[in-house]
Amino acid sequence: MTNRHQTHPEPTQEDELFVRFVNTLELSRGEPVEHLSDAERLLDWLREEGLVSGRGRAAEAGRLRRDPEEAQRRLQRFQRLRDVLRSATGDLVERGDVGSGHLGELNHILRHGLHYHQLRHAGGETRFTVSQVGDRLDQARATIAGSFAHFLADQGPERLRICDNDACRYVFIDRSPAARRRWCDMRTCGNQAKAARHRARTRGASAGAGAGAGGG
Repeated sequence: MTNRHQTHPEPTQEDELFVRFVNTLELSRGEPVEHLSDAERLLDWLREEGLVSGRGRAAEAGRLRRDPEEAQRRLQRFQRLRDVLRSATGDLVERGDVGSGHLGELNHILRHGLHYHQLRHAGGETRFTVSQVGDRLDQARATIAGSFAHFLADQGPERLRICDNDACRYVFIDRSPAARRRWCDMRTCGNQAKAARHRARTRGASAGAGAGAGGG
């Protein structure tokens, strides 16, 4: 993603797929910044993440351009998955569990995105191809949901975090040795929090001095 409105840690392939996906909707000084604002941008993101091939991206783009209503429906399905993942992350951070409603939606997406491979003849009796059968976008959506499912099953939610800066709320995984990170980036959100605490202490000290002078 480019043209970032606020300095967050740049997403890398070391991040979990579901983390990169959730953060396609960011906050910049408390205002939402949408990186998947239309179907074309969604397809670009899926291509960058390796969830659709270049040929698959072109085929889906052509199909969705011919059917704008379907394009909007597909975009909304991905945005809904993103909402569910962020809400489930919030549940885990705050109380260590995922609500049954969110769990049900995620399992539905996982089931709906099942796909398989099929062996076919390729223009002759002695030549064959193996192709993946199923809806590309449903498969991509299930892969994102599967990233979240496997993270919880394999690693657990203990290091899952949401930035403590209310104007940021960036989702990240705390990989620090002590596992005590509160902000997505100490250089930005962490320093802003420290500066805010310093200003509050300064105001408190000034108010106390003023009250003391008035009492004298």
